[in-house]
Amino acid sequence: MLVLAVAAALGGCAAVDTKTVVTDSEAYMAQQFTPAQLPPKVKTVLEAGERLPAAPFKRIRYRVSADFDEEGRKLELAADYAITNLGDGYIQQRSEYARNGVPYRINMALMFGNIHILRSQTSFLDRPTAQQPFETKDLTVFDRSLGKPVAGRSYTMEAKTGLAPQIAGFTDEKRVCVAGPAVPAATLFAGLSGQGIPLECTKTGASGVVVNKMKYVWVADLGVAFQTEYTSFRSTGRYTIRSLDIQK
Repeated sequence: MLVLAVAAALGGCAAVDTKTVVTDSEAYMAQQFTPAQLPPKVKTVLEAGERLPAAPFKRIRYRVSADFDEEGRKLELAADYAITNLGDGYIQQRSEYARNGVPYRINMALMFGNIHILRSQTSFLDRPTAQQPFETKDLTVFDRSLGKPVAGRSYTMEAKTGLAPQIAGFTDEKRVCVAGPAVPAATLFAGLSGQGIPLECTKTGASGVVVNKMKYVWVADLGVAFQTEYTSFRSTGRYTIRSLDIQK
């Protein structure tokens, strides 16, 4: 009966036209990827405690090369990212991935610190409709000081997640991020100054099995992090920033 209830809920959710996502991304993100779309109980947990210092940027655009190994199959992708500062740790992220110079996928997300995904959606450009948004349904533990990490500390998040229209059968997730010793931010990208804090975040499921690991460098002068690596049981990926433009 539980499966039927979930299926019914998903079936009743209107699909989003891919063309809308591509041609009017700004308006669509303003409607779908802000703190206002989060469940009230999630927002309450996220914002409990001290506010984070204001990040000194409005938007950052950067291009990365992404090198993946999927069970021995090598993939080289390019991706254009735009992250928008919404305040108090909230980051709106849009990324467009290209293969052999041809765009094929757009990801949109509301994130915390550009590290922890709160709501996301993927659109493949060769399909008429976007995938259903994926979101945080409940948040039982969240260490918001992840938004300003300190070397040697760890940060824990525990949540239930699911598709936006889903009403039951959520997935239990735990994520622990460990901050390493400070490094020059220029190790991430030559044009950056000041210090960076490396982060390694491990995501586990309800049984404690590792789902994936991600690495980031949090840049102190910008108050935001950038992903550098991804590892799961079937693939690994490395992200290298090739260009970066900061709008203050």
